[in-house]
Amino acid sequence: MIKDILVVPTPRAAAIGPFATSVAHAFGAGVRIACPAFDMVAPTFVVPEMPVEILDNAREAARGEARARVEEIAGFLREKGIDPRTEVISGTFDACTHELQRRARYSDLVVVEQPPSEGREGEGALAEALLFGSGRPILFVPFVQKAGLGADHALVAWDESPTAARAIGAAMPFLARTRAVEVVSIEDPRRPRSADPEAFARHLEAHGVRARGRRLVDVGDVADTLLSHAADTGADYLVMGGYGHSRLREFILGGATRHILQAMTVPVVMMH
Repeated sequence: MIKDILVVPTPRAAAIGPFATSVAHAFGAGVRIACPAFDMVAPTFVVPEMPVEILDNAREAARGEARARVEEIAGFLREKGIDPRTEVISGTFDACTHELQRRARYSDLVVVEQPPSEGREGEGALAEALLFGSGRPILFVPFVQKAGLGADHALVAWDESPTAARAIGAAMPFLARTRAVEVVSIEDPRRPRSADPEAFARHLEAHGVRARGRRLVDVGDVADTLLSHAADTGADYLVMGGYGHSRLREFILGGATRHILQAMTVPVVMMH
């Protein structure tokens, strides 16, 4: 069940408010909004020479921008009958990220807008940190999204990995209310067939989900194959594992995950 949604907006996020509203209405969930306000980052050799007033003014400007963003989204939600709890989390990037990860663990779902390919420093890294460090499913909303959460057709990416299994399990509240779910596995002629989308579709059907399996031919890139099929079939959203690689106990996005986030045209439910 999804009853507590955490919305993490960035200063330029435009689609997140209306979409989060549709998700909250779909599940009868409450909403919290937590917006980060990152401290200005300056080279260490510059800081000793920088007047304190400049740093203080930069921090206050970031907080003011975050407060305005929170109120903008909260106002939209209130107009739609949802009274959200709100807060601004300020500090260094690491401090804000840590606090948002903590808050995410007290929610059922985190809603974040697609990070821009050329955004402010920290926006993409924050989305990545929430995906790998929150332990909760993340719903990424494309910045071009106009419609609310749909329930006609969903695409589920199945590659037999533990990450995919966790993501699909976390997305069950979405799948249970969707009219048609298509479980897809991408066939790579260079590798032996392993994942069985038909078998996993039967597993979903045992839970009352209307599902069928399908094998897709790899067009040369996993992300392009998934997004192309999502567009061809008019999928309302995509469910997939969020993949990464360990680097000094931290994670960096895997190629397919990064490409999906950069090129996504439908909402994506991910979990690491």
